[in-house]
Amino acid sequence: MTIRQPTSNTAPPPADAPARVTTRRRRLIILAGVLLAVLAGVLAAVTALIPSTAPAVHGTLRPLAGTGTGTMTLNLLTGAATDDFTGQLSPMGAETGYGNLTVTLTDPSTFSYTGTRTFVAANGDKLFSAITGTGTFTRTTAQSTETDTITGGTGRFAGATGTYTDTVSSVVVWATSTSQTSRFTAAARGQIRY
Repeated sequence: MTIRQPTSNTAPPPADAPARVTTRRRRLIILAGVLLAVLAGVLAAVTALIPSTAPAVHGTLRPLAGTGTGTMTLNLLTGAATDDFTGQLSPMGAETGYGNLTVTLTDPSTFSYTGTRTFVAANGDKLFSAITGTGTFTRTTAQSTETDTITGGTGRFAGATGTYTDTVSSVVVWATSTSQTSRFTAAARGQIRY
């Protein structure tokens, strides 16, 4: 009985094979490093060309305070209200603005409301806020307190955040069976980050 050793169709590796593998591996590592550096440069260039639309998460926390006067018109059938106002608001300075509200009666002499407000600075920069408030009223007057959450803005107020409390007093100056117009004064205090 003869035992045959299996034969291999491959030739034994040359004596310098480990050196060739090491050289090939080094070349691949260098090539991969160069490709990563090029891709990182391209990514940085593309990122610099795309304008950022995300709100700013940085900025300085500043006090917000001010007073204003304005006119509000309320639809007594739907509860929809609009207001226009002027005033001084730190850090904006002189400002004008407007709001859109929905008023809901909660009792014969109390109400709640939600809505949005936009302040416009003299240079056109805007500051936006979301409003929730509650108050009491008589036939001719109303008092309310609201919490306003700053939701952003334009210009220097892009990405602004913060909260403030608004105390509002109003007097009815005109009324029909379906609507009323009131003059109001408001005082705001809180903080803003921009």
